[in-house]
Amino acid sequence: MQKIGRIIAILFIVGGLILIIGKKIWFPEFYNPIFMGLMGFVSAFLVVSSRLFLKPKNQQQEKVLDMIQTGMVFGLVFSALGALGLFQLYKVGIQYDKILHFLNSFILTTIVIRSYEGWQGFGFEKSLSFSVMIVFSGGVVWEMYEFLGDTLIGTQMLGYYGQLATKDTIWDMIMNWSGIILAVTGVKILKKK
Repeated sequence: MQKIGRIIAILFIVGGLILIIGKKIWFPEFYNPIFMGLMGFVSAFLVVSSRLFLKPKNQQQEKVLDMIQTGMVFGLVFSALGALGLFQLYKVGIQYDKILHFLNSFILTTIVIRSYEGWQGFGFEKSLSFSVMIVFSGGVVWEMYEFLGDTLIGTQMLGYYGQLATKDTIWDMIMNWSGIILAVTGVKILKKK
């Protein structure tokens, strides 16, 4: 996974550079190239960050790192695809944003549960409690990030390109909870086998 993680990080950097250096007319009207380019650099860092800060001491911890990096890659690639155009699917009735909230919550909850168990050696119930608290809090922080991005730099992340923000936020949180609940249920079922 390390090699794939590096390749994905390089692709995020190259994409970020193209967005920042490129001319605004190269991109669709809904793009915010500078902001998106900077997020490409942040995504590249996030993909490799677990390997920078965590050093595995055994095979179990190495597996946890692979799982964390895999989850980061999927979550960030799904998000990038949304920013590059899949969020526009709302125009034909497909709420990619809601799918993304569900998937990311599901992936993150599963990873956090397994990470606390495999890295920290916490018991299952403690790992489960931590993961629910962390992922739910992350969803709240994300909504605040969208609000601040819209307020401070005009990103139009909140709502449907600045419209219906309250409805969008409520549904985002419902999808976050749905992903968390499905992940917890799935992990519990697998744990019993």
